[in-house]
Amino acid sequence: MSSSSRVSVFDSASPAYSKAFHTFLNHTNQKEQALKWLGDLVAALPRHRHAIDAGAGTGKLTTWLAAHFETVSAIEPNSSLAAVFRDNCPAATLISGDILSASPPSPADFILCSHVFYYIPIEKWRSNVLKLASWLAPGGVLAIAIQNPDSDCMRMVNHFVGRRINLQDLAGSIDARQAEQYEVGLDTVEASIRTADLRTACEVAEFILNVMPMSDPPAWGDLERYVAERFASPDGGYCFSCHQDFLRVFRR
Repeated sequence: MSSSSRVSVFDSASPAYSKAFHTFLNHTNQKEQALKWLGDLVAALPRHRHAIDAGAGTGKLTTWLAAHFETVSAIEPNSSLAAVFRDNCPAATLISGDILSASPPSPADFILCSHVFYYIPIEKWRSNVLKLASWLAPGGVLAIAIQNPDSDCMRMVNHFVGRRINLQDLAGSIDARQAEQYEVGLDTVEASIRTADLRTACEVAEFILNVMPMSDPPAWGDLERYVAERFASPDGGYCFSCHQDFLRVFRR
């Protein structure tokens, strides 16, 4: 790619996005680490009747939830992703619309909302988290995941896109008025990205930048220099952290 070219802005329903996403998955242990954390959390739940995947995408995590719960519902407002979801998870109940408009069929013992809050305006975080928490059955847990703001990935996003988000802000959405009903915790699950060459490292970095809206995407050459200078590994290749934060909301 020419150094004068710009970083791509992906449509989440496009083949280019799917290709970039798979490049990311093939070079990170993020999913493996997250599933270990989620597995321990789910195993400790008192009941496994119903789970909700809020922002299910194509249903990869919904499929995992379906193996641990009697029934699963999913929320996915993107019609293109929802069409793929129906093929991947025919037994799940698919709810159209966004979180604030959704009405799940029954209370949930577990709710997962993975990497959705990037796309929700900060001023609507509180209403969305309280809506999600309202669907919990007593003893149920809501888990909300986004990238840790101090990971290499999110420092890069802040450098090029100029936006920094933090689940600590979301934890504050459950304030003293809800303290008798909910208990809140925040965990960081470490993960990393490793590639053998600069080109692949930049392709993964390009995908990561797309977690935030980019009205003025950076030049490819600028991204390449950033990755080369900051993520080169002493033993060869490239390595950068992509830790995830998980906000836990437990309903008493």
